[in-house]
Amino acid sequence: MNYIRTVTSFGSEDIIERKYEVRLQGPMNFGVKKGIVSGLMYGFTQIAMFFIFGLVFYLGIVFMVRNNLAVDNVFTAIYAVLFSGMTAGNNGHFMPDAAAAKHSAANIFEILDEKD
Repeated sequence: MNYIRTVTSFGSEDIIERKYEVRLQGPMNFGVKKGIVSGLMYGFTQIAMFFIFGLVFYLGIVFMVRNNLAVDNVFTAIYAVLFSGMTAGNNGHFMPDAAAAKHSAANIFEILDEKD
């Protein structure tokens, strides 16, 4: 496995480097697109989470005023809703990883199901 010595002995470093760079363009473009989609989805989940924060606090005040509710009951309900919204928002950015894991599991089962 002396490929490096062979390439060096023929003085082909530049040729191999260019070929390697060309081969890396496809995965790099795919990674950039995946990063953009993942970032947009993460941003969307964060926007949704903070919109829910504002809506819940507003509705908590409205319900408290209209129904003569105690402040501690309102805040207990608000924090229960906010933490469930935060959990849903924070887990949204794992969706690309879940899809990759599903694909990997399918590949593993395909290998296991192959006949020798």
